[in-house]
Amino acid sequence: MEDLLESIDDTQIESASTFHGPVHPEILMQQAASLLAICSGVSAAGTVERIFSFSSGETGRIDIRLTDIPLENEDYRSVGARTWGGACVLAEMMVEHPEQFGLGFLTRENDTCGRRPLRILELGAGTGLVGLTAAKVLVASSAKKDCRATVVATDFYPSVLNNLRDNIDKNFPGDPSDGTVTITSHFLDWSKFPAMPSLPGLLSEPFDVIFGADIVYEANHAIWIKQCLGRLLRRPSSSAACPLVATFHLVIPLRPTHLLEAGSIETTFRRMDDVPCEDFPELVIFSKETMLCEAYRDGDGKRGCDVVEYLYYRIGWSRQSQD
Repeated sequence: MEDLLESIDDTQIESASTFHGPVHPEILMQQAASLLAICSGVSAAGTVERIFSFSSGETGRIDIRLTDIPLENEDYRSVGARTWGGACVLAEMMVEHPEQFGLGFLTRENDTCGRRPLRILELGAGTGLVGLTAAKVLVASSAKKDCRATVVATDFYPSVLNNLRDNIDKNFPGDPSDGTVTITSHFLDWSKFPAMPSLPGLLSEPFDVIFGADIVYEANHAIWIKQCLGRLLRRPSSSAACPLVATFHLVIPLRPTHLLEAGSIETTFRRMDDVPCEDFPELVIFSKETMLCEAYRDGDGKRGCDVVEYLYYRIGWSRQSQD
């Protein structure tokens, strides 16, 4: 799957009539290779139904039923139609250690943050694996303790967003507002969102936890993501009663053809230690972890033999209290 994404992103397919100047054989070969990759790769696989299963002692077994739909050949932005490895890795991490992602957070009656539901957002949700897993982990937690949460899974490409809604309905049938844990989808265009004069209802309140998996494949994505986080990630509170630190959890693969894009995270966000304490709060990298994971096989949601390197970032506000 990752090879296909690289082919789509690295080579823009154009007709010969759109070129200005001579058409080089190398360019034509790249275009032909890209087109063949699309026609013979996952795009040609059609619609795929699969079940992802994760388990841990705390959450028990979590099953997510997803539908992957074909990529739209003329537009690489439809890559969210498929479930990518980064989403599998992040979903498995949150099932195994929900407390590290704010999903095992227990509010007390006298906590200021206990008076409202936990708010969770997924950026570039695609098929919705990460957001759906978070919601089901919270449902499992609510069986043991009081847990109210709202999960919003976002994307912007029309066919991807429609498929995302269908996947939510498969896993959470019935009224999405019925229950202590709710999940819904919402349109979000990173490039336009920061300049919006007012925010739509579901995005008008800040979020405590934000997830992103395999969502950086253009140089400007990191900049757009930071601008969105500036409006969406809950800012530090002066209240000591709420111990939850609002955090953006990002997992990206290290693809050989996209090292520049992967590196854009560290050129866009400063590290926590590099920000003077007296500065105003800004979005910084709390931590970075390199992981080697077995790749998930296309079609069955199970691990294969190939090993893929991923980076896991925790990002949030540099100051966790405001005077």
